[in-house]
Amino acid sequence: MSSSARRALKILAAVGEPGRPMGVTEIARALGIAPGTAFRGLDALQSAGLLTRHPSASRFVLGPVALGLRQTLLSLVRIRDVALPYLRQLASATGETSSLHVRIGWYAARIAIAPGPAEVTSGAILRGMQPLSAEPSGRAILAHLPRNQVARFLNWATARGIVIPGGLEPELAALRARGFASAAPPESGPIAFPIRKSDQALASVTLEGAGFAGGSLMSERIAECRAIAGAIEALIRANPDMGRQPFEHLDPGDIVLPS
Repeated sequence: MSSSARRALKILAAVGEPGRPMGVTEIARALGIAPGTAFRGLDALQSAGLLTRHPSASRFVLGPVALGLRQTLLSLVRIRDVALPYLRQLASATGETSSLHVRIGWYAARIAIAPGPAEVTSGAILRGMQPLSAEPSGRAILAHLPRNQVARFLNWATARGIVIPGGLEPELAALRARGFASAAPPESGPIAFPIRKSDQALASVTLEGAGFAGGSLMSERIAECRAIAGAIEALIRANPDMGRQPFEHLDPGDIVLPS
């Protein structure tokens, strides 16, 4: 891939990630490139229909081509439609934003989100796609993969210079024992429960935010999130086709995103 094509993908990802219009200066600052370079990339993406100018400002949003591609991809991930009603139920019950992440190669990708009425209290930053080891949403999946798959992930991450937290493998064992992944300490951020199909996880349900107050409230939220993840998992196990992923036929190591 040429450097200009890689830069264009980074610009496209930067505009698509926050879900709000972004200007040239903001994009250039986020990517560490010159504003003129960012503008040329934006202009090329706009010509291709991948980006468009926001009608009320000189900022950019995803264009019709990118939105169409995204919708096509999401339609192939059937678990999203299964999970959305449950995510809304969880967000309503807890007042916190809930989300669904699926495994794509060695990454966890957020494909659905249900904002909670107390969203303003959430200090967590939602991210679209990260290596499985980076966030609780991904570690909940990673901990429930076969050991040989975890070893392959670690080799893949090391080869690409991805920093792996010390003591990851003992952490994954502890995660499996308690059944969910969390920030450290749990009261400071999200918790995530795996959704398993047969012997390994394909997705996770995450309850975002730093609104956990500890004690009985924390226990209630863990129980609510566990119940929602369990309900989705039961549906997937009863209807395996709902858990099919569009990239599962590919080797995980062949799916590499621009860094």
